[in-house]
Amino acid sequence: YYPYMAPEIFQRQKYNKSSDIYSFGMIMWEFMTGRRPFWDRNHDTELIIDICDGLRPPIVTNAPKGYIELMEECWHSDPSKRPTASNIWRKL
Repeated sequence: YYPYMAPEIFQRQKYNKSSDIYSFGMIMWEFMTGRRPFWDRNHDTELIIDICDGLRPPIVTNAPKGYIELMEECWHSDPSKRPTASNIWRKL
C-alpha cells in the first residue's frame, strides 16, 4: 500500500482530499501500465524515503499527453497544488 500513499502521510500529516488525489494519480498509472506502482521494488523504508524525496513511477511514452499531465498533477509533491476531484472530473 505504500506506493498509493501520499508523501505527506509518511511525514505524519493528516489525510485529506488531496491525499486521495495523490492515490488516484497512482491508480491512473496502474491503469496506464497494467502494473502496480513500484512493482519491482521492496515496499520498505527505503521506498518511503524515495517517495518523500519525489520518486514517482516512470512515465510510459505512448500514453496520451493530457492523461500524463493530469496524472503528474495528481502526484504533485505540494498537496495544495494537486487538482480537486471536480477538476479531475472535468478533465476526464
